[in-house]
Amino acid sequence: MTISIEEHGVGGRGSGVGAERAPRLLLTGSRASAFARSEGLLAVALAAVTLAMRAVAYFHYRFDSDEPQHLHVAWGWTAGLLQYRDLFDNHAPLFHMTMAPLLRLFGERPDILLFMRAPMVVLWLAVSLATFVIARRLYDVRVAVWSTLLLNVIPPFFLKSIEFRTDNLWNAFWMLAVATLVLGEPSTASFLLAGLLLGCALAVSLKTTLLLITLAGAGALTYFMCLRERGIGIRARHIAAMAAGIVVVPAIIVAYFVRRGAWTEFVYCVFRFNELVTLTRSQHLVWIPRLLYIPLMIILIRVAWRYRRTTSSVRFFFAAATGILIVTLYCFWIMISPRDFLPFLPFVAIFIVAPLARDRHFAKFMAALSIVCLFAIGYYTAWLKNQTREFITMETQLLRLTRPGDLVMDYKGETIYRPRPYYFILENITRHAIPLGLLKDTVPEDLVRTGCHVAQADGTQWPDRARDFMHAYFVDVGRLRVSGQWLQPDGSFTIGVPGDYVVLTKRGNAAGSLDGTPYSGARRLAAGTHRFVGVHACKQVACLWAPAYARGFSPFHLQDLEF
Repeated sequence: MTISIEEHGVGGRGSGVGAERAPRLLLTGSRASAFARSEGLLAVALAAVTLAMRAVAYFHYRFDSDEPQHLHVAWGWTAGLLQYRDLFDNHAPLFHMTMAPLLRLFGERPDILLFMRAPMVVLWLAVSLATFVIARRLYDVRVAVWSTLLLNVIPPFFLKSIEFRTDNLWNAFWMLAVATLVLGEPSTASFLLAGLLLGCALAVSLKTTLLLITLAGAGALTYFMCLRERGIGIRARHIAAMAAGIVVVPAIIVAYFVRRGAWTEFVYCVFRFNELVTLTRSQHLVWIPRLLYIPLMIILIRVAWRYRRTTSSVRFFFAAATGILIVTLYCFWIMISPRDFLPFLPFVAIFIVAPLARDRHFAKFMAALSIVCLFAIGYYTAWLKNQTREFITMETQLLRLTRPGDLVMDYKGETIYRPRPYYFILENITRHAIPLGLLKDTVPEDLVRTGCHVAQADGTQWPDRARDFMHAYFVDVGRLRVSGQWLQPDGSFTIGVPGDYVVLTKRGNAAGSLDGTPYSGARRLAAGTHRFVGVHACKQVACLWAPAYARGFSPFHLQDLEF
C-alpha cells in the first residue's frame, strides 16, 4: 500500500466559500481496494434492504391522520371551495394547491391515499439527492454515500417521507435551496434562486420562519468567527437577491386570497388559530424552555468558538445552523414532533458519518447503527404488517353510503370527498381549546342545521357535546355511523336530525303504525319523540336514515367491506 498527499479543497471541488486548501491522504494498493469492495458491498446491501422495506411500507404503513386531512383540503380546491373561507385549514396553502390537480386526475376512489403517496416518492428522491450533493461538497463521495444511506434509515425520515404531508414538500424546497447555495461560486443568481425556493417553502409551511432565523444566526456566527478576520465580507447584493426571492411566492399567494375576499379567514387560520396553542398549555411548559434559550445559546456559542479553527467555514456554518435550529425549536416550538426536525436530519446524518469515516472500524459502526435503525422502523411499522385496510374499508363504505354533496361529520377530513358540517377540524389545538372556552363545540347544532346524517365512528377525539349527541342519535352501520336510533321496548324513539327515515327489523322494513298512522316505508320525521307500534313482536327494532337503507346499510348487518 502507498500513501500520497494531494492538495484538495476541504469543502470539495471548486473554490467556493470555505474551500480552504488542505492536504488529503489518498490510499492506494490492494489492501485499500479490498476494504473499498467490502464497504461497497455493505453499502449496496443496506441500500437494497432499505429500498425493499420502503416499497413494502409504502403500501402497508398506516395512514397518519394528517394525510386525509391534507387530502381533504386538496379536494376542496377540486370542488371549487376556497381554502380557509369554505373549509378550515391551519397550514399555508401551496402544498394543497399543487396536489389538487393530481387528485382531480385520480378521481374518487377508496385507496386514493396510496396514489397520493406517489408524489412523496419524488420529494424523497429530491431530498436524498440534495443530501448526497451537499455532503459531497462538504466532504467527499464516501461521506456523501453513507450520509444518504444513514438518512434513509433514520426512523422519522423513513416514515414521514412516505406519508402524504406538507412537510415533505417543505423539506424538499429547503434542501434544494441549501444545495443551490453550496454548489459553485456565490452569485446573485444563485442567491435569488435559493430565495425563490425558500419562499416556496414558506408558502408550504410557516415553520420556514424558523429556518430563516437559523440561517441568519448561523450566518452571523460564521462571519464573526470565521470570515471577518480573513477579510471575507458578506456582499449586500447577495442578501438582497435572496430576500427578494423569498417574498415572491408568498406575495402572490397573499394577493390571490385578498382578491378572492378571503384575507381575514387566511390570517385567522394560518396565524391566529395557531396562536391558541400557547393558551391551551400550562404556562410553565411554555416559559421554562424560553427562559433556557439564552443560557443554551451561550453554551452553543462557546462550543462554536472553541471549534471555529478546526474545520472549514462551510462545515462550521451548517454545524452552527443545526445547533441553532435544535435549541430554538426546543425552546419556542411548543408542539414538537419528529417531522419538525426533517430539514436538519440530513445534516445530522452528515455530521455523524463524517467523524466516524476516519475510524478503521467505520464499516462496523455503520452496519450496527443501520441495523438498530432498521429494527426501530420495523417496530414502528408493526413489522410491515398491512395497516391500511381499515381506512380503505371506511372509504369504500363512504363512497357507497353517500353521494357527492352529502355532508359527513369526521375528525379532520378523514372522509376526504365530502364537506363537513363543523368548520374546525378536531386536531390537537381544537380539542384543547374547546374545554377552555376558546372555541365552541357547535357540532350538534351544525349537524341539525346542515341536515348531516353520516358521521365517523365513535372515538376519544370527539368533544363532549358532539360525542353525546351522536351517541344518542346515530347508530353504527360499519366503519361509519348514520342518524337513527334503537327503539325503546315501548316503541318510542327520538330523532335528532330531521330527515327521511325507515323503521327496520332484522328482516327488513317493519310492519305496524308510526305515530298513529300505518307505516309503509320511508317517512319524513321531524326532530323529537316518535312512537312505533309493531304488528309482530320483535326484540330489536331500529329507526334509520332512509337513504342509508336504500344503499344497502343496516344496523343489523354491520358492513366491513374491504377494498
